[in-house]
Amino acid sequence: MGNLTNIEECVSRFIGDNQLLDIQAGKVLVALSGGADSVCLLLVLKSVGYECGAIHCNFHLRGKESYRDEDFVRLLCEKLGVELYVKGFNTVQYAAERGISIEMAARELRYSYFKDVLEESGAQAVTVGHHRDDNVETLLLNLVRGSGIHGMCGIPPRNGKIVRPLLCVSRKDILDYLERKGQEYVTDSSNKLDIFSRNKIRLDVLPVLNTINLSASANMASAIEHLNEACKVYDKAINEDISRCLRAVGNTRLIDIKKVEECVSPRSVMHEILSPLGFTRSQEEDIIKAMKGNPGHIFSAKKWRLLIDRGQMIIAPTQTEEVEIERKFRFASHEGTMLIDGCGTINYKIIDKEQLVINPDKRFAYLDVDKMHGPLTIRTVRLGDTFSPFGLHGTKLLSDFMTDIKLSRFEKEVQKVICDGSEIAWVVGERSSEIFRVDSNTKKVLVLELVRK
Repeated sequence: MGNLTNIEECVSRFIGDNQLLDIQAGKVLVALSGGADSVCLLLVLKSVGYECGAIHCNFHLRGKESYRDEDFVRLLCEKLGVELYVKGFNTVQYAAERGISIEMAARELRYSYFKDVLEESGAQAVTVGHHRDDNVETLLLNLVRGSGIHGMCGIPPRNGKIVRPLLCVSRKDILDYLERKGQEYVTDSSNKLDIFSRNKIRLDVLPVLNTINLSASANMASAIEHLNEACKVYDKAINEDISRCLRAVGNTRLIDIKKVEECVSPRSVMHEILSPLGFTRSQEEDIIKAMKGNPGHIFSAKKWRLLIDRGQMIIAPTQTEEVEIERKFRFASHEGTMLIDGCGTINYKIIDKEQLVINPDKRFAYLDVDKMHGPLTIRTVRLGDTFSPFGLHGTKLLSDFMTDIKLSRFEKEVQKVICDGSEIAWVVGERSSEIFRVDSNTKKVLVLELVRK
């Protein structure tokens, strides 16, 4: 990149173009490991006029090297007059207690500490030293892993209060800058080992690509910029399609199959809906095939289930507890409410028949008090339940009734009924029983109203 001024101007312009920092908004924190990238970041930000502080995490993973790095950082910050925040971690113990990898443990500890220091210091952001070559490595790693379009956009310049001002410069630019400054830095010996995926890309793959084209890394970095711009168009179009196809009803999501099929790219729309919920690429493919004519099929992710229903897909949370409840209750007074798990609230009151004004909405049920023996029971439907639907003579299987009114399989699993003894008095929110109907002999009426959650 040439001289010292060029890299500083490049970084300053990148910060402005991406609105990463405000030089008037107070202190900026630098995640300072002591390596070349973070040292360069600190020097550049100070040179262009930012008030800087530094954060150092000692994960105690590399023996004497870990202490060497901390000592180096302390001396550098003292020399530059930069306030330093340091914390040591027992990373191995943390990883073992949570059953996660050392790499994931270090990440969690790092970002948790960043958050604490941000709150304590009142700084505007934490800056980290990811550079252009890191971005290219991320692109290649994501391609190898089969990432979608967002994975090919590389590392974002901003993620909340974590910002990356060096994404516009290469590793070579950084090393040249430090050499011209006469500034030392420390080297993490693990970066020289190709036992990790990213290191294999850095040490083995990129050098080969650069023998094919000396500008390979720079060209891939330029491609990432183009992909980021294309992704803005993609996101806008996909979000518009999703808003047409998807609607939420409580904690359930309904997808209109016909509207999905009318989209320019049904596969992309389904990916953007399903991937954040934990469905795999393989499941996405199977779901797309099944939605063309396989009603009743269920697909499960860790926290969600998807049902192919009549003309729609239903996504509902996976049941984490037993669905069935059975609770007996007596009315303590002539008016009150009952909170029903997985259903909502049922308001009740007992009135004289002369006061009755019927609301035809199926959220209401009207039952003859004298035909009931009590106590009433509310429970989830059971296999083999029978029911005498209001307005019909005789009984029918409750499962057939629920099919007739087009309840989905998910809805059937959680459907509640109110029973008087062995008789179903109300399929909650759907239909009351003929057995308990209000007639000319009725004196007292139990009025039930479902208020869905």
